[in-house]
Amino acid sequence: MTTLRVALIQQDTVWQDPAANLAKARGFVAQAARAGARVAVFPELFTLGFTMAPEPFAEPLPGPTTEAVAALSREFGLYLVGSVVEAHAPHPRNAAFVTGPDGALLAPYRKIHPFSYGEEHRHYSGGEDCPLFQVDGNPCGLQICYDLRFPEPFRALAAQGAEVVFVPANWPARRIAAWSTLLAARAIENQMAVCGANRVGQDALGLDYPGASALCDAFGEVVAQGDATEGLVVGDIDLVALRAWRARFPALRDRRVEVYSALERKKI
Repeated sequence: MTTLRVALIQQDTVWQDPAANLAKARGFVAQAARAGARVAVFPELFTLGFTMAPEPFAEPLPGPTTEAVAALSREFGLYLVGSVVEAHAPHPRNAAFVTGPDGALLAPYRKIHPFSYGEEHRHYSGGEDCPLFQVDGNPCGLQICYDLRFPEPFRALAAQGAEVVFVPANWPARRIAAWSTLLAARAIENQMAVCGANRVGQDALGLDYPGASALCDAFGEVVAQGDATEGLVVGDIDLVALRAWRARFPALRDRRVEVYSALERKKI
């Protein structure tokens, strides 16, 4: 595969209504298939919105939501990235997952950094791993929304060989400049493609979401970017150019992990 076509789904999520959002999902996936996408990415907690009352919606993983998304993957022959409130103690987890064209559930990811500014940490437990999965043999990873502010998990994925990272999000309008900047930064510093899918509309808490979903290539250049309209943002990731850039300019080899570790141990 020389290019990977990705569709980012800018959904106006119906607040805490899984049935309504799953009904909308099929239409988005059908559009992505018609556009020739190989992967389609939903926003964070796409069946609910960014709820701070997760317990009534918690489910096992695999569970009803992953099964519904897997059925869409099989129907349309696509890789799909979704997310769900995963049952867990002491709190549920904000989890992303990928289903393959055959309906298989690929490596799930649990959001490492609950958004403490919005008190997510009081309602969700954080995850502790960054698994890789394959899209047609190409190594990929997942992060979720607020994780974008932390370079370490992206670097860990790059060290494992990840070429593309998908980031489902509910990123509000008031901080959208940070969203666009951080997507490009994570791509540049890791020489990877970073694809962020953000919701549109307004949630029940009054927060506005402006979309601005974007695909950034390994140079940090924006391949495709959305506005505040509900629908798809579709773009092609040039995997050949990504690999050639890593080979020609192997910046990650110059990392000095032992120095960073010593600096982190210093008291400020």
